[in-house]
Parts: sequence; C-alpha cells; structure tokens
Amino acid sequence: MPTEGGGTEPSSNVPQKPVERRRLRDEKLREHRSHPRYNDAEFALVKNAAALSKMALGGYVAECSLAAARSDDPTAAVADYRAMIKALMAANGKLGHIGGNLNQLTHHLNKDGAWPHPATVQRLLDHVDATVAELDAAIAQVAEGR
Repeated sequence: MPTEGGGTEPSSNVPQKPVERRRLRDEKLREHRSHPRYNDAEFALVKNAAALSKMALGGYVAECSLAAARSDDPTAAVADYRAMIKALMAANGKLGHIGGNLNQLTHHLNKDGAWPHPATVQRLLDHVDATVAELDAAIAQVAEGR
C-alpha cells in the first residue's frame, strides 16, 4: 500500500514473519543469558548510561560486562568499587582497634594515676572522633553512589 512519502506500507492482510534479531557479528543467536536485577536507582543509572551511549539497554549491559571480562584484569574493571569499600571497611576496622587501644590506655592511666594534660587527651579524642566521622561519611557516600 503506497504511503505519502512514496514508500509502501505492508498490507495488514499479509501475515508478517517475525524477523530474528541478531548481532551482526554472530552467525546464530546466543544461547546463554544472564538476568541482572537492579533497584530503581541502579536501573535508572544503567538506563541513562545506555541512552547516553546510544545503545539498547540489553546491549549496553552486555557490552559493559564483556568489556570488563575481556580486560587484562577483569577483577580491576569491576573491583574498583569493591576495592574502595574494602579499603574503607579496613580503615573502619583499624579505627576499632584504635578505640580498643584507647580503652586500654584509659585503664592503665586510671590504674597508675599518671594522666597527661587534659588538653592533650582532648585533642587526641577530637582527632579520633573527626576521623571516625570522616570515614563514616566516606562509606555512606560510596554506598549511596553505587
């Protein structure tokens, strides 16, 4: 059926055979599938990235995962985020050890009675508190930004 632009439109009387969509480089459809799951925020990020890349969502996810898998160090491509979390959590653990050391120090100072100047103690505690707060903020920022 002719259209205004000079082309033809398929007749609704003729059954249309569905066309299998294939990647141009593959001779046959791929057998294996993966079905990642996202929360709403993650899905919006991936969908936006695919749109910015001018790719279909599934193709974008596939290409990203294959790019990571094909890299010289596949764990590095994906693990930057995980490594950052591990480093932050390790730092958090170290701060826990510092807290234990402060408790031991307090025990010995109370036992021996030889306390340093209160301003020195307060500066140390303020520094530890500030470090804990900064680390907590960094962990929250990374966790929210994933």
